Amino acid sequence: MKPAGLILKRPVGSGGTDGTYAAVRHVKPRRFDPRAVLQAESLILKVTDMFCAAAAVILLQQLWATLDTDRFEHWRLWAVLFPFGIALISLRRASGFPDAVTNKALALIRMLLQSICVVVSVQTLLWMSSIQTIWLILMATLIGTHIVLGCISRAAFFRITRHWRRRLRVAIVGVGDQGNAIATHLSESADSIEIVGFFDDRSSRTDKTNLSAPFMGTVADLCAKHSDIDVVMLTIQNTATNRIEGLTSLIRKNVIDVYLAPEAALLRLAGRPDGGPLNTGLCLNLNMLSLPSRILKRLFDITFSIAAIALTLPLCLCIAALIKLESPGPVIFKQPRFGRGNYLFNVYKFRSMTFDPATNLKEIRLTERSDPRVTRVGDFLRRSSLDELPQFVNVLLGDMSVVGPRPHPPGVKAGQRIYEEVVPGFMERYTIRPGITGWAQVMGLRGNTFTEQHVTNRFARDVQYIRNWSIELDLWIVLKTIKGGFGGKNAF
Repeated sequence: MKPAGLILKRPVGSGGTDGTYAAVRHVKPRRFDPRAVLQAESLILKVTDMFCAAAAVILLQQLWATLDTDRFEHWRLWAVLFPFGIALISLRRASGFPDAVTNKALALIRMLLQSICVVVSVQTLLWMSSIQTIWLILMATLIGTHIVLGCISRAAFFRITRHWRRRLRVAIVGVGDQGNAIATHLSESADSIEIVGFFDDRSSRTDKTNLSAPFMGTVADLCAKHSDIDVVMLTIQNTATNRIEGLTSLIRKNVIDVYLAPEAALLRLAGRPDGGPLNTGLCLNLNMLSLPSRILKRLFDITFSIAAIALTLPLCLCIAALIKLESPGPVIFKQPRFGRGNYLFNVYKFRSMTFDPATNLKEIRLTERSDPRVTRVGDFLRRSSLDELPQFVNVLLGDMSVVGPRPHPPGVKAGQRIYEEVVPGFMERYTIRPGITGWAQVMGLRGNTFTEQHVTNRFARDVQYIRNWSIELDLWIVLKTIKGGFGGKNAF
């Protein structure tokens, strides 16, 4: 009889074929898998949204009844259609951003867009059915009530469930630069992941100093603790097929999910918030947005740019007059920049420097503080970013987007090397259109890139934006741009 609290497990790893067994401390298996918990949470929140939608309609009807009006006479129909519409439109979870403020802001914007979409759809359906629709003030009250109830219910839900929510526990097999880079990336890219530690059979030949997680032992130790591990990541040479097959066969007896990470030579910067060294994360499969996403983003760009041009047209005419009065030369400055698919297009800006016809024949030099080439009007335009207003024309032409990675001219350098040499795969950021503003800019990475670290940090934020794109994220970036102003300490 085995001792209480122990389980018998055949040793794995080197050897272990003599039929002997090892006694290891029993780890009580969890009741729920973390991914199943997340799926259950999503379902519960969707049902909660439906109840909040129905409660919003009932509360609005009660409020309107006290005002002695029958304008909300079809409230029972709304009590059915509004929650049903909320259920049909899925509310995506915020992901990819470690800071809670961004995730909460995106969730709030998603709820607002969801409510507006459902209310407008119901109004259209009622109008087509010749049924009297509700007033605009009622629409706004209904949307606001639903958002308030939704925020309260979600806050209460996460407060109640915070004690039993559990992060996905990941083990890294392989100690080295590759394993450390992936562990750092996983731990910093999502707060729902916990790196348990490193495991390696060849511990005597590996450097275990400066690891981002503790060294836990051999693969045999990993398998002995299988009930506490959710995912295993193999960070070994991809060409070592025999070793990969052997480790996978052993580990999958205890842990279902086993992943093979790309080799360190294939890693790309995915970035640490504090601007860590190169190769701290993955940047693979950076594909273009799906067709529906591209259409939605393009519609947003067209609508926003038309509104921006119409609102700023008088200001643009005044700026053009001031530029002409101060110095000779064209009002609009054109420069080739990389766009989507790495093709070159001419970006439009208000001229902020003295005119030099031979500019295109010279090596591109980044603007410095107190640069003598910058005019007085140009200095104000650059500090306020008003020189970039003509880029809304680029957006209408389809060369740029309102939000996206900032375009760079060919041949521009950070330090002594061009961008493409500093970060391998730098051009992958142009799987989408470059933008007037972007995630990197609102996160404090605006301005020139004089050092290689500036380039790698900005590339990290661009990758994060592309991987987590949504229309809500674009709206959040626009709001942060407006709130933070168009200038900044790096604007000159």
